[in-house]
Amino acid sequence: MDGEKSLRLLYDEREDELAHLRYEASRSMNYESYLEEQLQKKTEDLECLWVEVGQAKRECNELEAQMDAHIAVEKNALAKTSKIANLESDLLKLKAEVVNAQAKAEEIRAKSEKIVVVYLKGPVDARVKLSDDFDRESKSNEYARCKSWRETLEDIYARDFDLSEEIAQSRADEYDAKFLLSNAEDNEEKADGPQSPRGT
Repeated sequence: MDGEKSLRLLYDEREDELAHLRYEASRSMNYESYLEEQLQKKTEDLECLWVEVGQAKRECNELEAQMDAHIAVEKNALAKTSKIANLESDLLKLKAEVVNAQAKAEEIRAKSEKIVVVYLKGPVDARVKLSDDFDRESKSNEYARCKSWRETLEDIYARDFDLSEEIAQSRADEYDAKFLLSNAEDNEEKADGPQSPRGT
């Protein structure tokens, strides 16, 4: 009986151990299933992240392309602005040259008309007056030309072109021309003043 009892106890112990092992095995299988589910979920999350990363890269490339296009447009606009400024400067200089040419043409026309008057009238006094008129008109035209050139340079300078030296020189030329014109006018006024009758 003792041997049977011992065997019975041993059997019960083995049953308990087996039940415990089955329980542990079941827990392990459940935990393994849980880990597999978590792994599957993480894999799906990772795939979603890769999709988002790809989309973000595409958006980034699109933004870079837009920025490059915007930079190209800005460079083109700056180039056109610079070209316009250069054309405006050339136009103003051309305008000044036209003014100078017109002044010289007017001076030549006036001289030609007065030469005709001299040869038609003939008197010596007319020739003397013509010489004085030429001198005054020449200085007047030179003063007008210097003044116009100075105003044109100041107009160009107002558009952010550095022409300070040219403007200073043009002002000096204008001052000299005005001074010579004033002297010529004074001499003409003295010549046209009252004279004593001849033969008295």
